[in-house]
Amino acid sequence: MARAEEGTRMTSGMKPSTMAVGAAGGCGCLALPVGVTLTAAVLLIVGGLGVLLLPLVIIFMIFHGLSLSGLGSIGHVNDDLTPVEQLCENAERQRDQSDQQNAEDVGAIATGDGLGQLELSPPDADGNNGNQPCTVPENLYKSIEDAGGICDVIGPVIIAAQIQYESGFDPKYVGSNGAEGISQVPRDVFTKLMGNDADPFDPKQSIKAQGTYLCELAGQVKDLEDRNMVTGNVLDLTLAAYDVGLDAVEQAKGVPATDEAQRYITGVRTWFAPMEGIGPPPRKLADIPDLRHNGGVGPSASSSPS
Repeated sequence: MARAEEGTRMTSGMKPSTMAVGAAGGCGCLALPVGVTLTAAVLLIVGGLGVLLLPLVIIFMIFHGLSLSGLGSIGHVNDDLTPVEQLCENAERQRDQSDQQNAEDVGAIATGDGLGQLELSPPDADGNNGNQPCTVPENLYKSIEDAGGICDVIGPVIIAAQIQYESGFDPKYVGSNGAEGISQVPRDVFTKLMGNDADPFDPKQSIKAQGTYLCELAGQVKDLEDRNMVTGNVLDLTLAAYDVGLDAVEQAKGVPATDEAQRYITGVRTWFAPMEGIGPPPRKLADIPDLRHNGGVGPSASSSPS
């Protein structure tokens, strides 16, 4: 993780007509030829394998230069689901949408503002298990919702997607740069936001710091934009600043043209649609290393992605 130290800088949708447009137009981090390749890949994955894999996963894998041949081994979406997840998957199937419509919906969500709603379950036949979170741990749902309500740029889906990409919801995760906890907030930033006695391995504290930090960065990005010092999508600029530092964004006058910054934006956006309930539950894809930041590799021996 090439995240810059930000302690000294801290202060207090579209719907694509084709997947090529969605890939190139939304987050602005991929070129059109990749989007063209994506169109064929989506048709293969959705139609050929019978498993709806979100197009941004495919974008991300292509962007990494990874082979698409191993995607067939992910499994069926009905394997090893909790009762709540099964309710959610059943509700998704009842929408009776075509693969093309599903792909378009995924593209619109993944390249949009991230301000959708986390998927909640409908009640079962006995009227139980309704309004339970389908895509995030139940004990963290309120913390994620609260963190996503701190400012109007950052919503719960963004919070959840970033956690999924950063740590796979592992509260003991230690990143390759030494960042600790479920949200991977830089340690100096975490301490300034939460105090010297706060515990970065407490997931609720980590998530609160994450939401606060993202909103502070969004405010700083908007200020730079108002002064014509940066251009670009505010959310993309904010995510880039979280990863590589606001200084790097300012110096680049936008999203830095580096693999690190652009992969980070694409990687977080990859998880928007599954957090809203389109495609397999996020945990079904969590074991694919390249759908995690830095391949999900960190020095914590006790860490194991959930």
